[in-house]
Amino acid sequence: MYDLAEKRFMPPAAHGPELRIATVLGMDEDARAGVERITRLANTGKIGVAGRFMPDDGVSARLAALGVVENVDEADFFQFRSVVIPYCGISAKQRRDWEEAGHPLEDLTSPRVRRAQVALGLLKMEGAQTLVIGRHEEAESMAIAGGNSGTRIIEDTTDTSRLVFSPTFGAVCHTNLSPRKVSWLVQQLRLRWRDARVTFLDTVSPAMMAREEALERLLVVCDRVVIVGDAGESSCQALMETALRRSKPAVVVARPDQLDLADFRANEKVALTAGGFATDEAIRAVAGALGKK
Repeated sequence: MYDLAEKRFMPPAAHGPELRIATVLGMDEDARAGVERITRLANTGKIGVAGRFMPDDGVSARLAALGVVENVDEADFFQFRSVVIPYCGISAKQRRDWEEAGHPLEDLTSPRVRRAQVALGLLKMEGAQTLVIGRHEEAESMAIAGGNSGTRIIEDTTDTSRLVFSPTFGAVCHTNLSPRKVSWLVQQLRLRWRDARVTFLDTVSPAMMAREEALERLLVVCDRVVIVGDAGESSCQALMETALRRSKPAVVVARPDQLDLADFRANEKVALTAGGFATDEAIRAVAGALGKK
């Protein structure tokens, strides 16, 4: 997890905001290890990624500078010394198919995603209708669900209402969702099917919980929130939801030039946090721009 130059409070410039920096923000140790591993691989030869390694423009730019090619199709795997399975993972079936085809794979799947995949597999073996609480279009949700036929992704109560009754439901969740949202959807599932047994194995990352808790502490004293990361990425969206629960305006930015500094008032207290894939460089750049305002 990220410590911004050991500073948590940056006093205002002459006409700028007071910047309060969350005690936990950005990448956790597993994400950092994943970036370090693919960086080492890039030094050994031509590397491709079967998808986007991490959902962050800063990470993609760093990999591109190292010569790593993302979003490689299977037909082009032969061009690379190694093909990396992205941090969000792929389905177990897809991995087996590629291994049987003899493709040179390097599996850099997040340990938390692997845990969710294994947990869902165990629930499936027990005969449950398997569910992934996640987001339909996110690669991680599809990777967790992908190895189990019939698994449904639950993003909101509309998905819950469309489920067909099963005596037993078994659910896991996307690792970077808001813990509050996950808990709420599990509750809605149990209320919808009172006569079914619902088993939920919580696979939210502890780092996501810590990011949310750190932001909540700042929201007591801050007027607005700046989140560093890619708009739409699940951990950034979770932090946005945290701010909105407190009726605090929030914005997600990947770079300083995406900030509209004219919106920030002198002496306004601004909370700075970052999504689970934001790079240190991006966080420092945004913090620096706010501090110079």
